[in-house]
Amino acid sequence: MTILPIRLFPDPILRKKSKEIDNIDLEILEFSNNMLETMQYAKGIGLAAPQVGRLVRLITIQVPECEPLIMFNPYVNKKLGKRMIPEGCLSVPGFTGIVERSISISATYIDKNKGKIQLSATELLSQAIEHEIDHLNGIMYLDHLESHEKLHKTGITPDDIHWHDVAYKVSINKDNATKMDLETEGIIERKIELSKIKSDGSIEEASFDV
Repeated sequence: MTILPIRLFPDPILRKKSKEIDNIDLEILEFSNNMLETMQYAKGIGLAAPQVGRLVRLITIQVPECEPLIMFNPYVNKKLGKRMIPEGCLSVPGFTGIVERSISISATYIDKNKGKIQLSATELLSQAIEHEIDHLNGIMYLDHLESHEKLHKTGITPDDIHWHDVAYKVSINKDNATKMDLETEGIIERKIELSKIKSDGSIEEASFDV
């Protein structure tokens, strides 16, 4: 098994649409297993192939108390209801925002044995599937943000599990031209330039408030 590097926003690959997988061969099976191990190592609950540099329609999911899922060519057949819920992303580490997701979904995918599987999902599982399929279409949760597109710092540590997030330290970089509003722990509003997040998920902390 191999731990794959996770691409961080604004890597251009995160905005490209992935292609369907025509043949589930040994190479793609090995890649899918590496994705699963990478997701687990990062303490995420979902990962899409573009996040590790490959534009194929493949996602891995593992929510608490459930077996991991490897889903080839997944798509959502049906969505029921709407809800507003916090969400984060391994490719935007250390932050969450409020987005609209379905209450429940029906999805279809191909499993590692080349069987066609139909799945009904609710709550965190449905959220994770919608989030990861968005990645396959070049869509990020940042595109769904509510509340004036504000992001919230999670304050997570390397031992925490938080939605789709990997627990990297991310702070503030003030030497930028383009900035996004960030409400830090609901108390102090600061600025962050997401395009300056380094490959290891960290940027230099600033000592100013706005």
